[in-house]
Amino acid sequence: MPASADSDPLPKALIALTAVTGIVDAVAFLGLGQIFTAFMTGNILFLGFAFGGGEGLAPLGSLTALAGFTVGVVAGSRLGAATAARRRRWLLSSAAIASTLLVAAALTAIGLRAAAGHPLPRHYAVIALTAAAMGVRSATMWQLGAQVNTTLVTGTLITWIRKSAVGGGTSDASQPFRGAALLAVLAGAAIGTLLLRAGLTAALLVAAAGVLAAIGSYVAHPASRRAPSA
Repeated sequence: MPASADSDPLPKALIALTAVTGIVDAVAFLGLGQIFTAFMTGNILFLGFAFGGGEGLAPLGSLTALAGFTVGVVAGSRLGAATAARRRRWLLSSAAIASTLLVAAALTAIGLRAAAGHPLPRHYAVIALTAAAMGVRSATMWQLGAQVNTTLVTGTLITWIRKSAVGGGTSDASQPFRGAALLAVLAGAAIGTLLLRAGLTAALLVAAAGVLAAIGSYVAHPASRRAPSA
């Protein structure tokens, strides 16, 4: 990653997408039955808790999220393989698909209250659509070779600490953006929680707009055209 943020628009786009991740999982955890639709590690843990006899869990919600995310990653990966040579088309197509899925989830959630106890059938539809959107977006970011991960925040935290003076490492040009990514997911989760007061639909529409804005601004930057294809 170049040292200058002005010469490389990717870090800023990643920070924005990390904030969107926080918004989406705030919606998922607080509104869709205590599951995650972006951070898949949580769903795997919840399934383990449920299989171990943990109470108050909805394993079907976690399974739905994992299935939707998998479909999204497959779709995003195949899209990248087919169109990566046409970088702008690839990224705009990815953003359009992810945002469309989030808008579809928002429309499905119209009039739907936050899940209390076991989710309703429409909650599962929202879970699947949202997780698929996050899968598409995550696959695209991986193919870009992003050094600031937008869905594996633990890895970002470890690298940030390891490369800090306290961790005995040597800071690099990505270090400030790793710290910003950690703050972004925190801020996104807080924003998502606040947006839920206006309902699931409003929060998901903001997330859809965030994906489009982040990737759209990256594609519009002249430097993005000079970056190597994934």
